[in-house]
Amino acid sequence: MKIASFDIFDTTLIRKCGNPDNIFYLLAHRLYPHDEEKCQEFFLWRKGAERAAAPFLNGRQTTIGDIYWYGGGKKFKEYTLPQLIEAEQAVESENLTTNPAIKAVIEKHRNQGDTICFISDMYLYRRFLTTVLEREGCLQKGEIVYVSCEMGARKSSGALYERVRDLCRPTAWEHYGDHPISDIRRAEEKGIKAHLVQTCYTATEKMLTRSDNYALRCLAGLQRAARIKAGCGAHAALAADFVAPSYIPYLHFIMQKAVERGVERLYFLSRDSYILQKIAEQSTTLYPDIELKYLFVSRKALLLPYLKEPTAQKFLAVQDKQTIVGQSVEELLKSLGTSSCEMKERFSTEFGFGKIRNKKEENEFLDRIFGEESEFKPHLQQMATEKRNLLNDYFAQEGLLDGTKSAMVDVGWLGTTRLMINSILREEGHSDTLFFYYGVRRDVLGTEHGDYITYNTPDTSKTEATFLVEEYYSASPYQTTTGYRYEGGRVKAELAGEENYDKVVENNCAVAMWLAAEIAKQPQAIVEAMREWWEGSAAVIYDNVHLHNLTPFAERGISHKLGFKELINSLLLGGRSSLYENGSIAMSVPRCLFKALYKLHELAAEMRHSIATFIYRWR
Repeated sequence: MKIASFDIFDTTLIRKCGNPDNIFYLLAHRLYPHDEEKCQEFFLWRKGAERAAAPFLNGRQTTIGDIYWYGGGKKFKEYTLPQLIEAEQAVESENLTTNPAIKAVIEKHRNQGDTICFISDMYLYRRFLTTVLEREGCLQKGEIVYVSCEMGARKSSGALYERVRDLCRPTAWEHYGDHPISDIRRAEEKGIKAHLVQTCYTATEKMLTRSDNYALRCLAGLQRAARIKAGCGAHAALAADFVAPSYIPYLHFIMQKAVERGVERLYFLSRDSYILQKIAEQSTTLYPDIELKYLFVSRKALLLPYLKEPTAQKFLAVQDKQTIVGQSVEELLKSLGTSSCEMKERFSTEFGFGKIRNKKEENEFLDRIFGEESEFKPHLQQMATEKRNLLNDYFAQEGLLDGTKSAMVDVGWLGTTRLMINSILREEGHSDTLFFYYGVRRDVLGTEHGDYITYNTPDTSKTEATFLVEEYYSASPYQTTTGYRYEGGRVKAELAGEENYDKVVENNCAVAMWLAAEIAKQPQAIVEAMREWWEGSAAVIYDNVHLHNLTPFAERGISHKLGFKELINSLLLGGRSSLYENGSIAMSVPRCLFKALYKLHELAAEMRHSIATFIYRWR
């Protein structure tokens, strides 16, 4: 008979909350949710209770019953000892989930006809562990769980392997486990073929596990569990360590502010807010009274409806820095629903330049489009009116005009979408809508265009983060909304291309949704720690990003390996070769040099700023 044995904790089953101490933290909050002092007292006691019980056992292996009986559990008089044990087992059960990779290995051995068993050094009873393993689809009828506390022997000494061999008498034996001593060295000493299972923490997760705040430690455990459940690949790791800690706290911030403001409905704007709506759908137990809707809009789709009364002033108001200098004439005409060819043939208008280079050319372009003598302006107004009518019908269809107090969720930065939507609403006799932003620029459009609430100020996020958020964190299956049309009696958004659920979209959404659903079940202390969770993750993006596999960033065109000239240009001269320059530097230098070179990068930037300031003042 050939045996395939599997360690249970951190091999076959993963604790969602992470380390065992975190179970005690969650248990304390469950037992004493409204008494912080009692909560802390129980937590500290439970951490040391197994050690306190040991002297009373005369060398016998510790059970959970021993821990509470001999460790001093009777001092918590609000509960009986059986109630305390039952509560701990309930929290443990809720936090145990299968490791898909090991479940697949179990199935492989089972299909080969091998005898499956599970071996664990643990104080929890076999009956409890059997129930959980069966629930997770890892254990089948007739397969046995061997637990140290009931077998009177431990893997860590090798004695438990001997006991199992005496009982099963295998002709061959393979063992899988995560501990290099108990599962590998001791097994190999007993002539067992051992396989090390990697379920360790990433650099980001390790940083959180060192925190004094156990809520953050629990969040690190959830990150790890989400990553393992998603397959542990590079995409899953970036989703768990960066995307989810950025967007789940932002979503909870939105929901809390929405409740405070009496908002009844949230519109998540395409495309950037797709993942935020998916996260929100997993958090409805915490915010049951807020309706969630997805709204297909874009600056491109809004521009013509916004220009129903076309003027140069309105057009410039939605341009970056309120100017079109530096922009392509063809692209500007395209945004206005025309082309240089049509302007020439239909409206007898030609431009003597392909790119607007100065204010003179800007004024000339605007005059030919919006001036009183413009032959194109009436046509523009007609197009804009038709587009406005379609947009109004779409807004009405989606409930935006029904009087429900609503707000819109966006990523942010400048606020041109807010300006256009609120301008349209005002002109149609409706009230402004509130906007939520992940972050804003220093020159964000003011509240005269409608109120907004931002999660990050310009001082709390770096410029490079905007590219990561837009190009990676907010990856969406939908292409840009280009307009609207009637189809089957309803207004449908026209998109620039087909839906595309690539690896980035799939992993970001799967990981973030799973994490959001799990966080919704946690004590309030964990929800309250999410801002700090985001800050820790954001810091890694700059200081320790070299410890992560950045292949998905390269696949997305956000970063790439820099050549020597590009590297010098980036480090010393402030040049940019990619959207996420820090990631490109990390991909281009040995890990051991990254921190020193990144420091050089920052010092060079400070020096350039100082020199520029000195020259400006001297002049």
